[in-house]
Amino acid sequence: MKKGFKDGMAAVFLVAAIIIVSSIYNPDAQSESEGPVQPILFSHKIHAGENQIPCEYCHSYVAVSAKPGIPSVQKCMGCHTHIPGKDEVYEDGGVKINFQTEINKLKDYWDKKTPIPWVKVHYVAEHARFKHKPHIRRGIDCSTCHGEVENMHVVKRVNKIEMGWCITCHEENAKDEKELTRLKDCLTCHY
Repeated sequence: MKKGFKDGMAAVFLVAAIIIVSSIYNPDAQSESEGPVQPILFSHKIHAGENQIPCEYCHSYVAVSAKPGIPSVQKCMGCHTHIPGKDEVYEDGGVKINFQTEINKLKDYWDKKTPIPWVKVHYVAEHARFKHKPHIRRGIDCSTCHGEVENMHVVKRVNKIEMGWCITCHEENAKDEKELTRLKDCLTCHY
């Protein structure tokens, strides 16, 4: 074989390997139609929907911290010490959940004093800063960005949270021209 052909084939394989690896490790490659597989099949539809638990109850740092706070095992056990679950299968829309099995997984993390390794669903680029607090103060509903999680067993991304998407929302929701100027200022999100 000629050297040029070998070099060309090596380049093709290298590019293919890069594409494959980046699609595996890229958070944007996640199937937006299904959501990620989580260590515990936690249903927002049951908790936030059927039981009407407000988002802020579990995500208690959302209004005061830069991070919304994924609930600790202790927070979950605050309820599930008293709500042990039933050994029955709940079926809805193709989703099957055995409450006892999933609560037992929770109790295993509790007994081991280990945090639950939840798979992150919503991403904001590292070069952008986002705080929930001003959005909450403004009355922006969680579902505006996160979708109607109260209807999801497995949370999935419904909006690709990128600069253009955010700017469009800022343009549509600014009270006046002065606020729009501030909301479109680069330093509002990039500081």
